[in-house]
Amino acid sequence: MSGTSAASHRWSKPSVPPDILRRLAPILTTPVVLLLLLLLAAATVCLYSQSAARSYESRGVVPPLSSPTVETIHGAHAIWELPVVAPTRAVLFVAHGCRCRPENFWPPSPRCPGCAGLPEDVAITERALRRRFAVLAVASAGECWSLGKEVNAAKRLIRSWTAKNGLEGLPVVALGASSGGYFVSRLAAKMSLAAVVIMIAEGAFGGSAGALPAVYPPAMFIHMPKDKRRAALVEKNSKMLMEKGVEVKELQSLELPLTSTLLSERIPGLDRGLSERILTAFVEEGFVDEKGYMKEDGRATPWKDALVRRGFWEEVSPLADHIQEELNLAYGYHEMTSLHTDEMFDWVEKHLR
Repeated sequence: MSGTSAASHRWSKPSVPPDILRRLAPILTTPVVLLLLLLLAAATVCLYSQSAARSYESRGVVPPLSSPTVETIHGAHAIWELPVVAPTRAVLFVAHGCRCRPENFWPPSPRCPGCAGLPEDVAITERALRRRFAVLAVASAGECWSLGKEVNAAKRLIRSWTAKNGLEGLPVVALGASSGGYFVSRLAAKMSLAAVVIMIAEGAFGGSAGALPAVYPPAMFIHMPKDKRRAALVEKNSKMLMEKGVEVKELQSLELPLTSTLLSERIPGLDRGLSERILTAFVEEGFVDEKGYMKEDGRATPWKDALVRRGFWEEVSPLADHIQEELNLAYGYHEMTSLHTDEMFDWVEKHLR
């Protein structure tokens, strides 16, 4: 992305002469200075976390818990967290979508400085922890989940992890979005689950997977009906499961108007003033209709270029991925959603055994 138009009217700092850089090099590499640089990096993470916490508090919401463990389990990258309040009631296994990662489900913290903390993903993790679910998110081997050996590998990983952390015997619930939704639908046929939540996917049944097992867990479909093709497939698979005696629940996530406070309400660290400026840009660029609804999917809207032209991209860029997720959610076609989290967990908890 080019930022030349945004920078053309800014004063540019003079470049540092090379001889000064050579003189500074020995100083910058001393142990004391290196320590100070490390402390500065840690402070940056803390400031981000504090900013996110203040945003939650401004909305009258308790800041999300964040004390995850990042580790490799059976060769797979995983992030997990146990609820602070004991006892743990159940385990929530989370499968991300294509080109996504477990880091999306936790905000940045000293224990996970590489975490991205996307708002919809974090909202699900936070609610699960407050409902005393242990949360385990695992990275797929490739950009998307495969539906063969990787399913059995996840089954072994979950069993090993629960045993290691004293959670053996607790009910396990699986939630997956998009590629992860297909994945957990297959996982539910391979291991005993209390319930499975298939988000923005119709699930993978039959075909190479073979016939459904005699016992399949209660299944919830959370989808966006604007995606008419997928909505029809969800309806088809729902009927098939119910005919086989499986309990099915369907929740629809609808498009949202882009109001002046939508982004500030849903993204910790993004204040109302910036949210209003972004909306103004969207209106002037014609990205929204007269009622505030997105005309195109967030991924297809050149909103970043528009903010570069208006000169405040640098202010927005640290939260670009967060904004992108909320724009996709507002369009209501294909995105992780926490809009129905309470209803989802209310339903899931009825099936804990």
